[in-house]
Amino acid sequence: MSRILIVDDEESIRLTLATFLSNAGYHAETAEDVPTALKRLKEGNFDVVVSDIVMPRATGVELLQTIRRESPQVQVIMMTGQPTVETAAATVRAGAFDYLVKPVPKDAMLRCAANAAKLKAADDERTRLAEANRRYQEDLERQHKQLRENYAHLRELETLRDNLTHMIIHDLRAPLSIALGYLDLIKERAASKLAIDEMGYLNTVVINICRLNDMIGSLLDISRLETGNMPLNRRACDMADLAKSVLESFDSLVEDRHLRFESSSEPVMASCDEEVTRRVLGNLIQNALKFTPKDGNIRVAVSRKDAIVRLEVSDSGAGIPAEYHAKIFEKFGQVEKQTRRHSTGLGLTFCKLAVEAQGGQIGVESEVGKGSTFWFTLPAA
Repeated sequence: MSRILIVDDEESIRLTLATFLSNAGYHAETAEDVPTALKRLKEGNFDVVVSDIVMPRATGVELLQTIRRESPQVQVIMMTGQPTVETAAATVRAGAFDYLVKPVPKDAMLRCAANAAKLKAADDERTRLAEANRRYQEDLERQHKQLRENYAHLRELETLRDNLTHMIIHDLRAPLSIALGYLDLIKERAASKLAIDEMGYLNTVVINICRLNDMIGSLLDISRLETGNMPLNRRACDMADLAKSVLESFDSLVEDRHLRFESSSEPVMASCDEEVTRRVLGNLIQNALKFTPKDGNIRVAVSRKDAIVRLEVSDSGAGIPAEYHAKIFEKFGQVEKQTRRHSTGLGLTFCKLAVEAQGGQIGVESEVGKGSTFWFTLPAA
């Protein structure tokens, strides 16, 4: 409900206009002169003022000027019984919404009041929206500042982490290399003095130190890949020949499993770093061997479609639940299944970062009880 203040020194006019407006649904109040009107304006939140121009003590134009200065959104309708061009021009210059001539017809007053109330409501809405937008912008600026601060803190933590990683790698590699060197020396000099079981223990120690050394190397490579500092020597490579070569290195580990290789008779050329891609494929084949039971099947396939070369490593293992398909590529990600832990360690993390650094993609397709297919793509050469 719009609030309208009627200002006129003639009581009959005030009451008549108040009745018109009240019956039309407005909240109407009256004032007999300018000082009283100003007091009413301070006490109440009015939308429209209907004022006579000629009044004792102060004119309606002076009231209009005060309203424009102190309450610019209030719409003011001026009335006069002595219309002249000069008074009309003065009210327009002072910012009146409209100018009516007494006696004012009821329809003219209601129409003019309705238009003034609509304009006031529109101005109020614009003000409200502008204030809401200002608060929104301030909130965005606060959030942006907080994000910048959080990002800076995160970068500091990442730098500390990377520095710690490199320090740990450096500190671990030296004693491991020394230990491995002495173990090789012991094997060479004491082989004839040790029993078969004792040599087996010694070989187990050597194998695990080598595995630990490989893990340290993977940590370093992952750190380099994450920061974009790992050098890549990309060139055209035949993926079929590369896959065959990698498979041959696993001949002694296949045992009772059935290994199948699929590729076209033509070269399948991809643009990649050959050594890094060998490691990626080797990790996937090693993973397949680890989780494929005896008499199980492992398939390695190389194919090309348009400008994409795709390599797949499939196994007939237990499979991976769908909710873990993304997690297994995370650093230290693993899948828990009953009492058996399907740990992916750092191998799949290295594979993901290495493939993506070469412009490819990597993923897994798997269902529980139906095995898994790990795949990755590279740009064709």
